[in-house]
Amino acid sequence: MATISITRPCEISNSLRDYIIFIDGHKAENIANGKTKDFETTPGVHLITAKIDWCSSPDTTITIRDNETKILKVGGFKNGKFIMPIGLGIFVLHFVVSYFFDIKYTLFLLTPFFFLLIYYLTLGRKHYLTLEEQKIS
Repeated sequence: MATISITRPCEISNSLRDYIIFIDGHKAENIANGKTKDFETTPGVHLITAKIDWCSSPDTTITIRDNETKILKVGGFKNGKFIMPIGLGIFVLHFVVSYFFDIKYTLFLLTPFFFLLIYYLTLGRKHYLTLEEQKIS
């Protein structure tokens, strides 16, 4: 039997929600934050997708041989590790600046983050998650 091993690292964003793994269009199993799941499958070409709510990863095609293990890593959107802290920092900066200096328009600095959120909720919903094959060294 061939094995597909999918690892989900610990992440702050989406930590309370499970990702749903689909293999060849069929729901395989949920994967929780910081967990690894192994899926036994037949040798050949398989289409893997991860979903969370209405968002998903791009379809990933892998070719696996008999008695081979392919390792994939699934995670939240690529830029989430620095976009969320920057957005939170700007939000806090707005309140500090408006309180001490009476400047009311710093909240407009969040406009790019708002548009990024709208993108991932609409056109980019199939690119919200990442699903990459890991090279075994």
